[in-house]
Amino acid sequence: MSGAGARWRGLPLWARDGLLAVALTLAGQAELLLADGPVARLPWQMAAFAVMTGSLVLRRLRPLTAAVAVAAGLAFQTVLGNAPAVSGFVAVLVVTYSVAQYADRRRDALAGLVAVLVAIELYAFVGDDVRVADEIANAAIPIVVWVFARLARERLDRAVAAEREVMAARERAREEELARASALAAERRRIAREMHDVVGHAVTLMLLHADAAQAGLGGREPATVRALDVVLASGRAALDDLRRLLRVLRDDTGGGPADGRPGSLAAVEELVAAARSAGHPAVLAVDGCPRPLPAAVEATAYRIVQESVTNAMRHAPGARIDVRVHYADQALEVEIADDGGVAPTPRTGAGFGLAGIRERVALFDGRVEAGPRDDGRGWRTRAVLPVPATEHAPA
Repeated sequence: MSGAGARWRGLPLWARDGLLAVALTLAGQAELLLADGPVARLPWQMAAFAVMTGSLVLRRLRPLTAAVAVAAGLAFQTVLGNAPAVSGFVAVLVVTYSVAQYADRRRDALAGLVAVLVAIELYAFVGDDVRVADEIANAAIPIVVWVFARLARERLDRAVAAEREVMAARERAREEELARASALAAERRRIAREMHDVVGHAVTLMLLHADAAQAGLGGREPATVRALDVVLASGRAALDDLRRLLRVLRDDTGGGPADGRPGSLAAVEELVAAARSAGHPAVLAVDGCPRPLPAAVEATAYRIVQESVTNAMRHAPGARIDVRVHYADQALEVEIADDGGVAPTPRTGAGFGLAGIRERVALFDGRVEAGPRDDGRGWRTRAVLPVPATEHAPA
């Protein structure tokens, strides 16, 4: 039996439905031949029953069509005489289950059930010795089958929809992760280009001072001259390496973004002015003791302000934007806050821009705070970049 069951399950669905239709057709023909009835009507009854059971091959692809065909066949046989009781009722139950299980729209499933019930009641009404209990049973059984089959279908639909939503969420998460990784990689390349400019400038100044010192010695103090030769050779090699690094970065990004030049604190006012031009009441406040800072620190502070102001304009139309730059004794603090504007859009705080800010600040062992303001209106970003008091910009 297990082997036969396995072979049955291994058959294609259309083959199973075809065998079921053939089996019910043959059983019904046998019932008609064995029944007492007018011989003249027998061919019509057999043909009608064959159409009725043969339509079961459509029960998965066209369940409503199959249900209507079974109902019509049953009604036609009722007019001609009694239909095969056992085979006919099995066909009715099969098509009732099928229209509930395979009809995509509930109204189609209901229409199929109604067609079958009308045919059943017609069969009971014109038959001999009609009993109310039989009518109720004949209608109740298909209804119960339909209800359970439809509930199973709708439960399956919910499970499939949930699975699709899970898969879609995973795909969205994967795409977001890829986009995040790409954005971080681009930000790191931009940071590297800026660091190249900053470090290259510092090394160039070092070489100029070393060259001037060597020229000033005029051949005196050979040991010092040799040490300066080593400094000059190492510095020139470092510059060559930096140029090669920048060439690789530019080749990798097609030349880099148009705004790839390092910014400075002096250019922050331009960002604030641009926000004002876009309709935002924007204010810049600078406090503490302003002093020259390393170019890398200024470039990082500029990028933080740039990203934060851009986000405020994007997510908080018309919002007031306050930019504060504070020169502390051992750090540079930048804070950008907006009041949310008139129609703010959601900000999760996990965007690519904030990730880039964290990358930059991490280079200086600094810290970043970003999130909704304490009053719940708007957004606040604050970054602290450690800068020792003795560290200043190279001359």
